[in-house]
Parts: sequence; structure tokens; C-alpha cells
Amino acid sequence: MTEKILVIDDEQSICEAISLILKAAGFSVTAAFGGKEGMSIITTSAFDLVITDIKMDSISGVDILKKVIEINPDTPVIMITAFGSIESAIEAVKLGASDYITKPFVNEDLKLRVMKTLESRRLIRENMELRARLSEKYDFSEIVGRSEAMKKVFLLLDKAIPTNSNILVTGETGTGKGMVAKTIHYNSPRREKPFVAVNCGAIPENLLESQLFGHKKGAFTSADRDARGLVSEAEGGTLFLDEIGEMPMGLQVKILKLIQDREFLPVGDTKPVRVDARIIAATNQDLDKRIEEHLFRRDLYYRLNVIEISVPPLRERGDDVLFLARHFIKEIDKGSAGSEAVIDHSVERVFLNYPWPGNIRELRNVVERALVLCSCGMVKLEHLPDRFSQPGNLGRISPHLKDAHEDFEASYIQKVCSENAGDKELVAKILGIDLATLYRKIKKYEIRC
Repeated sequence: MTEKILVIDDEQSICEAISLILKAAGFSVTAAFGGKEGMSIITTSAFDLVITDIKMDSISGVDILKKVIEINPDTPVIMITAFGSIESAIEAVKLGASDYITKPFVNEDLKLRVMKTLESRRLIRENMELRARLSEKYDFSEIVGRSEAMKKVFLLLDKAIPTNSNILVTGETGTGKGMVAKTIHYNSPRREKPFVAVNCGAIPENLLESQLFGHKKGAFTSADRDARGLVSEAEGGTLFLDEIGEMPMGLQVKILKLIQDREFLPVGDTKPVRVDARIIAATNQDLDKRIEEHLFRRDLYYRLNVIEISVPPLRERGDDVLFLARHFIKEIDKGSAGSEAVIDHSVERVFLNYPWPGNIRELRNVVERALVLCSCGMVKLEHLPDRFSQPGNLGRISPHLKDAHEDFEASYIQKVCSENAGDKELVAKILGIDLATLYRKIKKYEIRC
């Protein structure tokens, strides 16, 4: 279905230019010359996207934005602003606008922003529909994402949660495997019973068996009383074995027996103890490789891996990185008196290009650091750790050499501006260009300097 776009601007030439560009791209476009006509149209017709100038006579773009949010908060709004009035656009984004473009705009940039905004809306809708189907039974609010990769995770969770099957959660460090395990438990029929987590790599081998299975008095020198283990504590609930790949081979045999027979022997005891606990295991290791190296039991692997949920790394989740960053801003800023911070476009490019070796955990730390350093209501490159300033992280690489060169040039100029507090004369000197050239490039790339 062709998306319907409403363009509102009191400059007829701009309104017509945007309409022509978007119609050529295959969109259905309605033009409104001025805020009054635009307000009339949005109250009588539905659109997939509204593009409106901020400053218009009688009725402003902010008035339009507020009305759109009132009528249908799911409809994205892109604001148009003059280059010298970007602060107004930032305030509009804080009020709920999806994005902004500056005049004069580049045709390809306009189309790109429109397509990204509409694609984001489609993904959000699909995700909301999936969540709506699941919400009758589950609340997945703690797992954030709208990418295709995360949609697969949601679908697997939908199938896995109501069962008693064992689950193996795989993924790199920091991807949220523990959150997935908690989501499974707290939305399952076992939610009223305990969720017991054990980090198999954090407890010394000589203590892990006793921690898991408990012990009888006198079983070893310091065992001066009977002790219940964590497996017993998980009765009726869920036992989460995190970093299962680190578990010693000797204990793997006992976990296998626990799964097969639903019973275990406390250390120093001869009487087996029965237990009803669902087992969820997680690992950041390649268990097939561990099996080949004789460090993990193949039979245990098959017992644990009834359902495998692979949590994708952040670098494979596309625009989820920006969605998550904004989520963390809301979460961290919750309860603060000021309005939420906005992420600068240059930071968005860096975030999308950066490989995120620490995944979601690293992203949250970076966002929290930026908010501590940010005092202007906008997260900029200067608020990021030094590793984000490396040339390879300055922007998403374009397949075309000319575009890649411009991406690098824009990001590098932004970096030098940020490092020199916007002193344009000094920036021009460092870059080896005259001041007039610098101003042209600032305007061309929408650089804040």
C-alpha cells in the first residue's frame, strides 16, 4: 500500500518541491499551503506521515504537531526549519516530533529521512501487533527492540513461555540473555514460584556443587549443619544456569541426572531429593566447539537445548541501537525535572556504525555517561568516550565513494568543531581551509559548530 504523506508549508514553492520529490519516490502526497489549511486537513483525513514547517503564520508547526499527537499519536511528524533555527526543531523533537530537516534541504537526504521514518513506523506497528497478540498472556515490556532479528526472538518466546521445556539462551556478553530468562519465568505459569539464578563461571569449582545441591552436616570440614542448595530453592519455579559453558565436567553429569530424573543427591547424602524446576541455561560460548574440545557433554547439550533462543548482538539489530538509546534516555531521565535529551544526527551516525562489542550493556553505559556530561539537552559527539572518535566509527559507510567521503568529511568537521568549542576561525585553521569554505560545509552538512 502506498503511504500517504501530508506536506504543510506556507511557502508554496517549498511545499510543491517536497511534494514533487516524494511523488517521484512513489508516495501519495497531499499539499497544504499554510498552517490553517493543514490543520483543517489533519482533522478530517488520516496520514502515514506529516511534514510541516515550524514557523508559519497564525498556526505554527508545533500547533500542528500537538494536534497530530492528540488525534493519532502513532503518526510520525517531521519538522522543517531554517538552518539558523535548529533549536526550535530540537524542542519539537522533545515534544514528540520524529525528526527534522533544515532548509535548504538536499533531495536525497529528504527522501532518506522520510523512508527511515516510515520504515520505523512500519516496524513499530508490526512489533505492537505482535505484542498485542502476546499481551493477553505476557508482558514483554522489559525486552526492547523492533528489528526483524528481535521479532524472531519475540516469536520464539511466545512459543516457549507456556511450556515446561528446557531452554538454552545463546548470545554474546551483554546482549540481555539474563533478561530473556527472567522474561520467560515471570510470564510463565511458574511466575509465582522462585527464579533462582546461578552464575556457573563465578563460583569456584570446589564450592559450586555444594551451592547447587546443598550438603549434609559433616560432608566436609566446615559443614557444621545441613544446607539446602539453590536447586532446592528453585522448587516449583525456574533454575537459571548462567554461563553453563563454564561448568566443570564433573558437575555436568549431575545436572544431566537432575534433568533426566528430576532428582539429585546433596553432598554427603545417600538419599536423593526430588525437585520440580524448569531449567534455563545461557552461554556466550560456542558449545559445539566446547564439545569437540571435550569440555562440555554432548548429551547434556541436547538435554538443555530443547528450545534455543539466540539473542542477536547489537551490531546486527540495525536501528534498534537508536531505539534502545532513546529508551535508556527515558529510563535514566525518569523523575528528573528537565525534559529528555535529544540525540544529535552526527551521534546517530556514529552509533549506527560502531560495532558495540559490549552490546546493550555498553550502550546503556555510554548513554548514561553522555547524559551526565550533557548540559544542553542534546547528546553530541563530545559527550561520547574517545573510542567513538576513531575514523572508523565516524559514520555509517556508504557504498559510493563520493558519499563515503562526504560522510567522513562531515563527521570529521563536527569532531574538530566539538573539540574546539565552536571556534570557527580556529577550526578553519586546523582543517587548512578558509572561513568561507568552512561556513559552506557547515551549511551543507548541517553541522553544529
